[in-house]
Parts: sequence; structure tokens; C-alpha cells
Amino acid sequence: MGGKKKPTLSQLAKKQDKQQPAPAKPAAKGRKTTAEERQTAKASLVEPKLLSDVEKEVTKWEYVTPYLVANRFNTKISVAYQILRTLAGKGTLVLVSKGHRTEVYTTPERLRQIAA
Repeated sequence: MGGKKKPTLSQLAKKQDKQQPAPAKPAAKGRKTTAEERQTAKASLVEPKLLSDVEKEVTKWEYVTPYLVANRFNTKISVAYQILRTLAGKGTLVLVSKGHRTEVYTTPERLRQIAA
């Protein structure tokens, strides 16, 4: 009943080449990046300044999702959820649709326009 086929010589050579560590690349010349530049800093706490900035900007949008807020203001999605829920509690935004994955908000004025 046969068995596993033996690899050819070229296949063995390729396998050996892959297992050998690659030679180290020389460091790039020119400008060196700092750790801050390599890593994008994202806010993990809701600051009052961030909340007020989001509130001013979001009232101009047709609809608002946590993803849009997170991308626009460089925050985590969980922080965007907190911000939007806070603004909905204040009455600045109204929850239009909620699923198990995301929430869609809009302003009360825009909701009245849609409903009319």
C-alpha cells in the first residue's frame, strides 16, 4: 500500500535552504525612526477635550459609527463606543440601529428629517 513519496533532490535542497537562517540585512542609512513614530499612539481613556472635539465634529455628519469615530480621532474602537454612548446619554446623538456588531447614531434633527 504504498506510503509517503520521497522528495526529489531539488525539493530537499529547497527545504534545506528555507531552514537555514537568512543573512542579517545591513541597517538602513539615513534617518532613524523613534519608537513613537513606529507605533501609533491611540487614546485609551475618554478625555474631556476629546469628547468635546468629537461632539463638535460628529454633529455635522449624516450618520456616526464607532469605526468612523475611531479612525477620524485615532482612538480605539472601545473608546469610540464609550464616547458615542456618552453623547447619546447627553442627547447630542440618537441611536438609530444596534446590532451585535455595531451601533449607528445620528443627530436628533437629522432623524426628524428622515422620519418626516
